[in-house]
Amino acid sequence: MHSFPALESARAELKRILDDAGPDYDLTHVQIKNHHSNAEKVGYVRKLNDEIDRLKAVADTAASGYGTESGDGTRPLGYGSQGARNMKGSQILHKGQSFTNWLRDNGSVERAEEGLSFDKYIKGLATGNWKNAEAEKKALSEGTLTAGGHLVPTPLAGSIIDLARNQMRVAQAGATFVPMTAQTLKIPRLTGEGTPGWRAENAAISAADMTFDSVTFTARSLNRLVTMSVELFEDSDPSASDVIANSFAQQIALELDRAALRGTGSAPEPRGVLNQSGVTLTTHGTNGSVIGSPPAAGTMGWEFAVQAAGAVENNNFTPNAQIMAPRTNQSLSLLRDTTNQYIAPPRYLDNIPRLTTKQVPTNLTVGSSSDCSEVYTGQWDMLGVGIRTEFRIEFLRERYADNGQYAFLAWMRADVQCFQPGAFVVDTGVRG
Repeated sequence: MHSFPALESARAELKRILDDAGPDYDLTHVQIKNHHSNAEKVGYVRKLNDEIDRLKAVADTAASGYGTESGDGTRPLGYGSQGARNMKGSQILHKGQSFTNWLRDNGSVERAEEGLSFDKYIKGLATGNWKNAEAEKKALSEGTLTAGGHLVPTPLAGSIIDLARNQMRVAQAGATFVPMTAQTLKIPRLTGEGTPGWRAENAAISAADMTFDSVTFTARSLNRLVTMSVELFEDSDPSASDVIANSFAQQIALELDRAALRGTGSAPEPRGVLNQSGVTLTTHGTNGSVIGSPPAAGTMGWEFAVQAAGAVENNNFTPNAQIMAPRTNQSLSLLRDTTNQYIAPPRYLDNIPRLTTKQVPTNLTVGSSSDCSEVYTGQWDMLGVGIRTEFRIEFLRERYADNGQYAFLAWMRADVQCFQPGAFVVDTGVRG
């Protein structure tokens, strides 16, 4: 086992500062040697964070048996995807990082629990037949049975969350995921960076402090009824595919996508991007505008997608995806010029993929039009999806028996928060 005193010392110093700053992150009374103003203290904390990241990368590399790029051991070799890095102590998951690995790295999953099958677990729960599922039966016996159903073993819960994330459009766009181990979780965010200024020799330094606040994730209950035919349930081979797991994950993904994009914020529903204060809403006329060519009053082409991306950039963010209804993407793809040639997307949009989901409706009413939709453009890591790491299942043994179906009621808890509303633009009144 490698020891890294420098890393431990840096972490201890950062912990001291955060403890002294308190829940409001007030650095005014925090003592930092040779750093007196808030601006100087914030700069010191940033450098300390960067140093911790650098030392942790070196430590992870040594622990995994990788070498380093340079002889002094200061530049670790590349890891490939972010998901390969140890996530112990991490508060957030970026694109490519998994809940399953986070749970393992933070001690919630033992090595002996890895490799469990959700399909085998559910089949055993429903039929009582645990043949070839001894490990899953053991996990059930060690789990919790309540009036609300069975608490799914942690490694299986992690796998379902990961399957759901893989199918979520906001996750594919790069949304940040936040594992929640408690009812609420507060995440700090930067609200103002201050302005640097030029100064003459011996002149006073003007204060230009960074400002912070926080967003609070509050776990909200999400219930989903999953039904499937007896034939599909009994004929699916858990050793060959995760038919049941994917069915659960797809249901969860659809609702989390909808809530992340269009959630009303009226309890108990989370507030999605559309209804966040500070998000730019772009309307397209009293009755909306049809996608067509050439652009005219009530008609628009690729230009509205370019303008949305430009609006995000004007707010000092980098648009990295647009989410829309399948109809909208099809209508854009069918645009033709006066010679009947298809109009390609402008190069401005080359690095901004268009992701489609039916969770963006196409029957919204704007003025006299009832066929309107929306397009969401943003820097998607500025959207946070908090998910409780617990997941509960109740088997409804009798309710759908007359229909030849098995039914399960799944409970999970999640929330949505927008770290930076200025990173998003929503176009409304978009007609196909």
